[in-house]
Amino acid sequence: MTVMKAIGIKRMAKYVIDFNTARELHRMGDLKSAKAAYLDLLKSKPRNAELLHALGILHTQEENFEKAIDFLEKAMMQNQHDPSIQSHLANVYKFQGLLDKAQNLLEKTVSQFPEHLPSLNNLANIYFALENYERAISCYEKAISKKPDYMDAYYNLGLTYIKMQSLSKGRDTFQKILALHPDHFAARFQLACILMREEKITEATKEFLAIENAHAHHFETQTNLATCYLKKGEIKEAKNHYKKALDLRPDDTQIIFNLGVVSMQDSNVDAAIQYYQQFLLLNPNDFATHNNIAVAFLAKNHLPYALNHFKEALRLDPQNASIAYIVESLSQNKSLRAAPRDYIQSLFDSYADHYEPHLLNALEYQIPDIFIKAISPFLSKNITILDLGCGTGLCGIPFKSYAKKLVGVDLSGKMLHFAREKNIYDELITDDVKSFLENTKEVFDLIIAGDVLVYTGDLAELFYLAHKKLTPNGLFIFNTEVSERDDFTMNQSGRFSHHKKYLEQLIDQTHFKTLHYQTCHTRMQQHQLVEGHLYILSKGMV
Repeated sequence: MTVMKAIGIKRMAKYVIDFNTARELHRMGDLKSAKAAYLDLLKSKPRNAELLHALGILHTQEENFEKAIDFLEKAMMQNQHDPSIQSHLANVYKFQGLLDKAQNLLEKTVSQFPEHLPSLNNLANIYFALENYERAISCYEKAISKKPDYMDAYYNLGLTYIKMQSLSKGRDTFQKILALHPDHFAARFQLACILMREEKITEATKEFLAIENAHAHHFETQTNLATCYLKKGEIKEAKNHYKKALDLRPDDTQIIFNLGVVSMQDSNVDAAIQYYQQFLLLNPNDFATHNNIAVAFLAKNHLPYALNHFKEALRLDPQNASIAYIVESLSQNKSLRAAPRDYIQSLFDSYADHYEPHLLNALEYQIPDIFIKAISPFLSKNITILDLGCGTGLCGIPFKSYAKKLVGVDLSGKMLHFAREKNIYDELITDDVKSFLENTKEVFDLIIAGDVLVYTGDLAELFYLAHKKLTPNGLFIFNTEVSERDDFTMNQSGRFSHHKKYLEQLIDQTHFKTLHYQTCHTRMQQHQLVEGHLYILSKGMV
């Protein structure tokens, strides 16, 4: 061996040792020391593709993309036969938003090195970024066909199906990943999210619980579990997972807000108020939170606090007719004559998902049973029935057996969603009750207004319209709350009560005849029975 050759071997050995040292520093995350070592080696080997490549990757990690591109382009000039350099350079182009350059480079790379699967996967990622999902899928599938356990391509394929709203194909893809790698956290999380979107809540819950078992501190899993339990109506479990999420992110205002909401649903009003107050310390100008805490104070009968927060909500949304109405009602404005359309719609849209259990259990709502018992002696079968303000269909249920046709009308589309699930109505219409009565060409044998007139003070127009839309011997059954003084009075609940004398004047003026009258307890309010009037009126002669 010549002396020169021996020196060359020694230098090469030293370079290998120094390069491996630098690479180990790089692998351990000591980027500063690794960079210094690479640059020191580069002084003696300025065209070394391996060094240039390593520096390109390091600058990419530091998000110094201009330098990364410079080093990687130099590396590619020195070595045209390493597809990983080209693939890394294309990724940096992508980070810089240079998608066309990345696409052109990767298409050449894949053509030149068809077996280099990372380049094929990266090209698919570029197509995905360009929203060319069909070409992305083709590349992912080609990569998987060459390497059936290529998890990156499999996972990206699943994400592409989600982006295309092909949830069933996405679900199948993530299930295939889990069949190959049961501990693939990201695939299980995506599968659970798809199941939740498909409303397969029990299956989604099972998957999220499996993730929680292995990754107890994953924030999104805790929030999604809370959502699943809410959909299942298991409020306490939902609250438990929101609390776990809050432990992970104590200042997350959305979780604090959600805990206020579920605390109200769990009838823990004090806790709800505390969460809303915590939220307002972090974000004092949030309309929804002022509105919700006002409702909570209203539930506690702390009217001054409720009014203050409703006023804050109105300050933040001055055009909000619903909040303005509530402020006026709490201020006992006697000039109000009806609840505005927006108020009723927003009230019952927000109430819809827990309306029935709250009404039947907490408020001991009795109107459907009271109505059918009172009117049964006067009813015949096979009649057309209009259920005004039908809500989720509670009044419609006992009347279905009498109906040739049962029509429900309600302003809240969300309430009608639950009414539709009962399969008792022949037709459901989203509209204000007065607007419907004004515009419909149908007439009915029976009009039901269960807990509907309480949102209107001046009933003259509604009585006139109801009379007009009844068949010659049609019946009108309704209830109101009892006013002891004025014709009608706005209550702090936002509902109206009516004096019996006022109702009887309207009955005479609109040419109805009273078939039946009784007083009844319609519901609970602030732990007290609400006294009501119940009338059955006839359009024809009694």
